[in-house]
Amino acid sequence: MTNYSSILKDKSLLLLFAYSPAGFGHLRVSDALYHGLPTGAYPHLLGSQDKTITYIHRLMSIHSITRALFEWFEQGWAEEFTTPLYRFYLRRHTGLLYQQINTIIDQSILIPKQLLIVATHFGLAHQAAAIKQKIMKERKIKVTLVVQVTDDYPHPIWYVPGADIVFVPSQHTKDRLMTYGRKKGLPEVNLEVNPYPLSSALNSRLNHSDQSSRPNQLDPTFGTEINVAIPISGAAVGMKFVSALIDNLHLTSDRFKFHIVSKNAPFTSQFVSKMNERQYVKIYSSSRDKEVIEIYEELYMSKVISLEVTKPSEQAFKALISPRKKGGSILLFSRPIGRQEYDNLNFLRRYKLIPQQSVQNKLWAMAKSNNKLEKKDKKEIYQSAKNWRGLFLPEGSKTASNFIFWCLRERIFSTMLSCMDICDRDNNHEYVLQPDGVLEFWKKTAEKLL
Repeated sequence: MTNYSSILKDKSLLLLFAYSPAGFGHLRVSDALYHGLPTGAYPHLLGSQDKTITYIHRLMSIHSITRALFEWFEQGWAEEFTTPLYRFYLRRHTGLLYQQINTIIDQSILIPKQLLIVATHFGLAHQAAAIKQKIMKERKIKVTLVVQVTDDYPHPIWYVPGADIVFVPSQHTKDRLMTYGRKKGLPEVNLEVNPYPLSSALNSRLNHSDQSSRPNQLDPTFGTEINVAIPISGAAVGMKFVSALIDNLHLTSDRFKFHIVSKNAPFTSQFVSKMNERQYVKIYSSSRDKEVIEIYEELYMSKVISLEVTKPSEQAFKALISPRKKGGSILLFSRPIGRQEYDNLNFLRRYKLIPQQSVQNKLWAMAKSNNKLEKKDKKEIYQSAKNWRGLFLPEGSKTASNFIFWCLRERIFSTMLSCMDICDRDNNHEYVLQPDGVLEFWKKTAEKLL
């Protein structure tokens, strides 16, 4: 095919990123795709102006009652009712997006011949799909809509009639969405499986001088500082758990040094102030969402991070990054919130990137009893751990901190560092485990523009 970069750099192409502020996930994916564009391509960022989305996201994430209510709406017969209703609402409320797109077209120095909209949130995806034909007819330009699903989450709302491509992270999600579309008699959608788009900076190789840093940090006999990253979610979930976990881990060993990445906001100010009082904690923050994403990546560029305590949101896909790369820390997942986070964990289990639940339960029980690994257990667990890129933390900050220290002491973490580059595994050539999802995304998108 024609060089994909020349297609994306064409001056007659107008490129728009449509993302939502509801959590950092949609913005992280947009940022990864943005930085994966060839030099000379100049996109516009188009964030949703609907603050209701952000409010609902935070309300659902923090409060157990509203979370249970929203999870109920997402399944069974309730989902059968709410999904088409929400889709109908989105496609009837397109005025602001239509106005924004027209303004950008009018302000372009060159009148574009093609408009490419990349949507990383289903809300803007449905709205863009609803006005696509109208823009094509009125402005006499070709409009292409590409949607990136940001979790391995086959929720029917990600089925976007009118989209030219909907990229999904696995065949599982593709099959489920195709089945939904056929069952409901909706127009056919081009669903394509593509490796998850990860930051190119996090995917870069560690410098030669840094390659021994993670093994040294996670060696229980060394006195090296252990750098632990803790990104606070966009909804600021679990700050009480994080605060207690940090204090408990520090009491267990002063080797642990914590790097918290958080948004400056009224609902995080008390937590940030409290953490700033601790000498073993460093805070990295900004009031702007996009800067928070950049700060997080800069942390990984400036420090070798060995452990990251995080929600199993879109961050779960960092498990595709090798420990030999800058973003290849071991992921320690807190309690999942919402169906999409359970689905992300299921993705990791399917590809043996985290232990099966029975094995995880066994590890928790051994850590709770503070048992040393017996010879027969060592062989079995170490063999499996060579494939693991993350672990699921038990409930309770004290129990979780004990589990982390036990994994350090029993060399489970150091064994996990021997995980090969996912795409180099002799016994696993799964396309979805490739680390270059951004490149594949743009190649396939460029083909669609021809």
